[in-house]
Amino acid sequence: MKENSSQVSSRSGLLLVLLAGVVLVAAFFWFVLLDPNDYYFGKGDGVQAYFTTSYFARFGSLMHFGGMNYPEGDHINYTNMQPLLAGTMRVLELAGLPVAQYTVGITNLLALLGLALAPGPLFLLLRRSRLPVWYAGITALLIAFLSPQVLRFSAHLALSYVVFFPWMWYCVVRMQEAPYRARWYTVFAVSLTLMGFVVPYYVALGSLFLLGHVALFLVWKRRLSPLPWRMTLTAVVPLVVMQGWLWLTDSVTDRPDNPYGLLIYKASLTSVFLPVLAPLQPMWRSVFSPEMPEGEGWSYVGLATTFTLLASAVAVAMGLLWRGQRAAFVARWNAVPVHLLTGLWAATLLLLLSFAIPLKWESFAWLTDHSGPVKQFRALGRFAWPFYYVAGCYTAYCLYALWQRQAARGAARWQLAWLPLVLLGWAVEAGINVDFRASMIRELTGASSLFSEEESLTQQLSWAGRTPADYQAILSLPYFSLGTDKLSLNGSEESFHQSYNAAFVTGLPLLANHTTRASAGASLRHIQLLSGPLLPKPLLAGLPSAKPLLVVVGNGYLSPPELRILTLAKRLYAGADGALYELPVAALAATTQAAEQARAAALLPQLPVRPDGLRCTTTKGVLLRTFDNGTSRLGHLAPGAFHEPLAKYSVLYDGPVPMPSDTGQYEISVWINGKTAYSVGSMLARQYVGTEVVDQQAIGATASTEIDGDWLRVVLPIRMRAGVSRLEVQYESRDLLADDLLIRPLDTDVYHYSRPGQPRSLSKNTYPLYPSVTR
Repeated sequence: MKENSSQVSSRSGLLLVLLAGVVLVAAFFWFVLLDPNDYYFGKGDGVQAYFTTSYFARFGSLMHFGGMNYPEGDHINYTNMQPLLAGTMRVLELAGLPVAQYTVGITNLLALLGLALAPGPLFLLLRRSRLPVWYAGITALLIAFLSPQVLRFSAHLALSYVVFFPWMWYCVVRMQEAPYRARWYTVFAVSLTLMGFVVPYYVALGSLFLLGHVALFLVWKRRLSPLPWRMTLTAVVPLVVMQGWLWLTDSVTDRPDNPYGLLIYKASLTSVFLPVLAPLQPMWRSVFSPEMPEGEGWSYVGLATTFTLLASAVAVAMGLLWRGQRAAFVARWNAVPVHLLTGLWAATLLLLLSFAIPLKWESFAWLTDHSGPVKQFRALGRFAWPFYYVAGCYTAYCLYALWQRQAARGAARWQLAWLPLVLLGWAVEAGINVDFRASMIRELTGASSLFSEEESLTQQLSWAGRTPADYQAILSLPYFSLGTDKLSLNGSEESFHQSYNAAFVTGLPLLANHTTRASAGASLRHIQLLSGPLLPKPLLAGLPSAKPLLVVVGNGYLSPPELRILTLAKRLYAGADGALYELPVAALAATTQAAEQARAAALLPQLPVRPDGLRCTTTKGVLLRTFDNGTSRLGHLAPGAFHEPLAKYSVLYDGPVPMPSDTGQYEISVWINGKTAYSVGSMLARQYVGTEVVDQQAIGATASTEIDGDWLRVVLPIRMRAGVSRLEVQYESRDLLADDLLIRPLDTDVYHYSRPGQPRSLSKNTYPLYPSVTR
């Protein structure tokens, strides 16, 4: 009878906790609930996620997303959309329900729903830890609302489903309770697989957490029992399904193998155990100033948990070191529910991974190079999330057990008042956590215009006698290309908004890219559209249509290459909200190679040949290093290039300046291969007078737009200082492949035959003047 009463009490408690979760979400985000389609939960990646989901819902086709990276498109798993959600919305659109235009609201409400439901499985877990209904309900709410995933509302809504991990852990606990029943193994595997089609990080988190339990069982039991075998299979199946899905459906072969951030976006002791938000964070930083924790590693457990874990560590140490304390320690340790202990140890293994241990240790650099798929989950700090939830539940158990022992010993009421005070402090921190995000969202209004036809720039097309059907794609300016972790053109907030709106309203795809792990080759071909007129643009030759491009210009700074594109186009509309241009493909594809060939033919006979084979339009000093005898036989203009596989500053040149008496403007340029295994790095130039550095300048290569095939030109303008006797040029990168280093005065053009005796190997300032069949 008592057991039945407890079950009824738990069910009632569960309903009350879920109701409380809904009420609290409504209290913090009431303004979103009034108009969910008008609030951005974040800009940048957040807006991109809204767009990719909405575009697929309205125009999508199976596993292919065609809204960006025209004409190739990309796989739906690499677009920052939630494929499970977007696919469901696509089905509804085909059924006649216009849900795509409400993508912002639907996505926002689902994120809030995940927060509102999260206290449910946490309550069930705490009840299984033998905690009373009232206490389990309160602490479940506190753990849910202090969750670090709430902070993901700002950009990565797919990662913000707070309910996910508590539910996965609840399934694991039910497996432990009934190891021979298939039900909870199946529920776990199905749930995890489905969440993998929201974002693959969930599969990695859930599977590794479960495999952590398997490792613990093998260590503790020293034998293979049915439970770890079943757990292993349950953990591996979602991984195999997810990897198999990508292997069968993703045709891109040159996604980056080493995305940026593996050893950067990690958690730390401060990001897990000390406050990361004001007003508490400035308080502890005023006492001591460690390195500021990386935002991607934020997984703050709360002060109650920090001190509980610290006290537990002290108790463990005392139990191990002092015999007199050992019996009491063992008794208390054995009283802790098994699922809390195994969960805590398994989550601790993931916590170590979130710290990039052992990957960040220099002696394990080889392990980083061979970590394979782990590198694709570059934000290792997210693997601290399981520890947050388990540690929170463990803290709730320890606090109540201590309070209960005091009460059983007859402690006075004032001596028991500490628990309500601790819960109050916990609640304050949870409130700060949610209010921090809610207050930011409150300021981000206007999302309803993102997919509004009435507020679209494309409404102006009719005034120019044009329709969307007259164009094949949209070229966005300021241009953006993000996702390769090599080249990054950031565009502007306005270019994102106007181009996303135009694409959604018209159905025209974008000649731009903002996806994850994007194809390196496709990104190079697209950014090449901004290259100067000397370089051909093969992407345009492969377009499926001869229709012109619709150029959508959002307010923001336009670079010289972007302004050049506008000179080739016809303006259709210009206003305070942006501008529209019509750009013929042939105009963008046209090169000046023929004109430069004719100019060179007339000019070269008049230019003396220097000992190094160069012909220059002035008598000033220049320097060209072609690296024809380099360790790599790949090359830009001819075989042979400088190759350095290690991460270091490589010296490309160290010697006298080309012309010591000249103190004018110089240009240092080098061609870097954009399809090597790591980033494209940066170039550094130092000028010396004797041994003293009198000038030092550097430039990164990520914003380069001069692209010739797989090679990109990195340019560093400098002014030569008076009296400089030595110039040093270094390049910082890993797996560096560099060619054709040129140091020249800006007023001097340099002609060079990369293959002496072959007229078609002529280059101007290391730009090829003839198409080459050998490069």
